[in-house]
Amino acid sequence: MAMKCWDVMEAIPFYLDGLLSPAQEQELRHHLESCPECADWLDEAREMRELWTGLENRPDAFEPGAVPDLVAGVLEEIGRLKTERHSRAEETPAVPKRSIRRASWLHYALAACLAFTLMQFGVFEQLGYGLTTFSGQMSDSVVQLFGDAGTR
Repeated sequence: MAMKCWDVMEAIPFYLDGLLSPAQEQELRHHLESCPECADWLDEAREMRELWTGLENRPDAFEPGAVPDLVAGVLEEIGRLKTERHSRAEETPAVPKRSIRRASWLHYALAACLAFTLMQFGVFEQLGYGLTTFSGQMSDSVVQLFGDAGTR
């Protein structure tokens, strides 16, 4: 059974460590000969292994001074941005903020005035007529469906 690319990619670390059986290793080599993508994957895995092995063998690779200290620079930038924001806030004139309570009260008052004005012009006069006509038609259809038993 031929190995799929996904199986090869999973088996490459074991191949590099020499942990595959001879049959698995032969099947992997056969796939690598016919699949250039997997062969590239193997080359990249070998390069990564050499890179990590090279870092582990260097005695100065993981010394505390080898990694730059970024904390001081970051804190300095945060302080600069904070003072810049405060200076901009002082330059802009203060605009009084409306309270939520005042704004909602204003909306209710405006809605009441609008409803009152519409009632003065007679917009709502015909609204009730349509409802009584509809409910009358519904009660007639109930009587027709159920006879006198539906009205009791």
